[in-house]
Amino acid sequence: MANPVWMVLRGVCRGLHLTGYFCAFGTALFGALFGQPPGLRRMGWGGFGVALLAGAAWFWLQTADFASASSPSAVLAALPLVAGYTRFGWLTLARMGVLLLAMLCAQKRCWKLAAVLSGIGVLGQAWLGHGAAMGGGKGWLLFGCSLAHIGAAAAWLGTLPALALGLRLSQNPRALAENYSRLGLVCVGAILATAFLQYLFLIGRVSAFFTTAYGAAALAKLLMFSVLLALAAHNRNRLTPALPASRAALGRAVAWEIGLGMAVLLAAGVLMQFAPPAMAMASMGS
Repeated sequence: MANPVWMVLRGVCRGLHLTGYFCAFGTALFGALFGQPPGLRRMGWGGFGVALLAGAAWFWLQTADFASASSPSAVLAALPLVAGYTRFGWLTLARMGVLLLAMLCAQKRCWKLAAVLSGIGVLGQAWLGHGAAMGGGKGWLLFGCSLAHIGAAAAWLGTLPALALGLRLSQNPRALAENYSRLGLVCVGAILATAFLQYLFLIGRVSAFFTTAYGAAALAKLLMFSVLLALAAHNRNRLTPALPASRAALGRAVAWEIGLGMAVLLAAGVLMQFAPPAMAMASMGS
C-alpha cells in the first residue's frame, strides 16, 4: 500500500471525509449563530452521509496500509484490530458516533448542542496529525496549532453551504452576509497565522515546495487557498454592499468558494499521506 496511487487515493478519501464532516458541523454552527433556513437539517444529514461513506473508504484503505494487506479478506481480518487497538481506529469511530449524536440534536433543533458536539469531533481530527505523533514541547505546540487551524477551517469552509442556502432564502441577505463576514474574518486570520507556524515546523524551507511530495501538495493547497481568499475578499467588499441587487451574483460566488474549499480539503487529505520535509530532515540528523 506504499504505492503512490494508493496513497493519493487514501488522501482523497480522507479529504472527502473532512469535507462531509465540516459541512455537518458547519450547518449546526450556522443554525446556532445565524438562524435555521428550511433545508438546513437535510444539508447536515447530507454532510454526515459523505463523512460516513468517505470515512469508511478511508478506514478500509488505512487498515490495508497498517496490515500490509493485499487482499480483501486480509483487510477484513485486520479491521477489528485497527478499530480497537489503534488511535486512528477508535478515534475515527468515536468521531463518527459524536457526529451522529450531533445530527440527532440538530434534528430536534438543538443547534447549539449540535454545534458543540460536532465541533468536538472536528477538533478530534488533530489527534491524527503530525503534532500528536511528535511528542515533546514542539509536538504539543504543533498540536495546539493544528487544533486552531482545523477549528477555524471548519468554522469557515463548513458553513459556506449553509450560507449559500441562507442567502437564497433570507429576507434580509445583506444583514446575513455582513454578520457572517465577521466570523469569516476571524477564521481567516486564525488559518493564516497557524498555516505560517505549520510551515515553520513541517516544511521549513521554500525549496521543499518543489522537491518533496509533501511540499508539492502543500503548494497546491496554498495556491487554491489564495484564490479562495481573493474570491472571499471580492464577495465581502464588492458584492455584499450591493445586496439585495447582487443576491444572484453573490450566490454564484459562494458556490465557487464551496468548490475551492472542497479542493483545498482534498489537497489537505493528500498532504497528510506524506512525511513533512522538516520532520524527515530532523530524523536524518538524529
